[in-house]
Amino acid sequence: MRIESCRKCGETLEVNKKCSVCKKENEFFCHKCGFITVEQIHSQCMLIDSRCKLLEIPIQKMK
Repeated sequence: MRIESCRKCGETLEVNKKCSVCKKENEFFCHKCGFITVEQIHSQCMLIDSRCKLLEIPIQKMK
């Protein structure tokens, strides 16, 4: 995702958050007016993350 100017005040946005899977920037913040962009969700990364979480769930034995 490219860094753009703030839609409210025109200042340059700074990285606020990175994707936990691919580490690319996916949310930005304006220090001048406090505007935070909508977090961009990468569909592939979301699938990878959910698969990893499913693998971490312990299997319970049936009685």
